[in-house]
Amino acid sequence: MSGLDGPAALLGEKIRQGETTPLTAPTLRPLHTYEPIRGQILKPAPRPTPAPPVVQPQAAPDNAQFTPMVTKILEVLDGRRPLGHLTALVAESVYQATVTRLRTTPPVGIRYQLSSIHCSQPAVEVVEACGLVETAHHGVRERRAHALACRFELRDGRWCCVYFRILR
Repeated sequence: MSGLDGPAALLGEKIRQGETTPLTAPTLRPLHTYEPIRGQILKPAPRPTPAPPVVQPQAAPDNAQFTPMVTKILEVLDGRRPLGHLTALVAESVYQATVTRLRTTPPVGIRYQLSSIHCSQPAVEVVEACGLVETAHHGVRERRAHALACRFELRDGRWCCVYFRILR
């Protein structure tokens, strides 16, 4: 046995049996980029360093995600919701400003209604929102429109309102 196997062994057998001659037989040459030449020792090529992971830009903030939070804050301001509901939604500074506002101007006969909100994301963990708030006084059909500005920051895995203003 010659130590060959596969197609080379089959070709060698055909030459011995006279079915083909070495001159008509195809020549098998090693592929230099794939097979080593007899006796050659190949060193593996160094692997390329992986590229840093591509950070996908976050999708634009969803207005519907922040609408309930803003609505709850407005409901506290007009007295439809207790103040304690804000503790999980707002930062301490916004909470204290709301307490002060409710103490100085109690919500008597006024109702806030969020008409629209538009969010943008200036940084990865920050969302700024602006909106339109309609106010109505009890017993009066006329409504007034005011601008709203607020800022949310991602803290401990949840959005927290750190700035809230109704602009008159």
